[in-house]
Amino acid sequence: MSLYRQVFTTFILLYATSCTGDKKAPDNQNTFFDIGGFFTTEAERLNRKDQGVLKQVDHNGKIEEQEVKITDWKKELDLFISSDINKPSWKNSYAVKKEKNVTSYTALDTSLKVRKISIERSGRKISAIEINSRVNNEIYTSSETLKYYPDSLYSIKKEQDVRGLGNNTYKINGKIKP
Repeated sequence: MSLYRQVFTTFILLYATSCTGDKKAPDNQNTFFDIGGFFTTEAERLNRKDQGVLKQVDHNGKIEEQEVKITDWKKELDLFISSDINKPSWKNSYAVKKEKNVTSYTALDTSLKVRKISIERSGRKISAIEINSRVNNEIYTSSETLKYYPDSLYSIKKEQDVRGLGNNTYKINGKIKP
């Protein structure tokens, strides 16, 4: 099995175990920036553009790089989509800070998985998004940094410590070809 498939399978398993049952607020009732909607729209747009991606996967220092065609961008950006903080029960759970061209949403409760989202704009257009997440429970500790630069680059960095199995570090960088 290639390193890419191993990393992808591990991400899917960790994502499935970290999901919550909270329902998303209806679109017209979003309290915060609609991360899920933004990345779903980006996935649809990128599917139409049909661009290649130079993808680098690093698992504990073992690096594999290849040019790939992403046929399902929604699946590729799923970690970004699932970082949506617009759940009814979280309405008062994030502090909002606006500075010049950056809006940040910071978790007020350390038990929330998504700890911080920063959205940078150039005029009205989004130029960068960074999402920081953390899970700490009896089975494992995991931290995740997701970065997205429209039409340019996306990256996923995940560090995890599974009790009894040790530490793992995963890094995925996808450079979107023009």
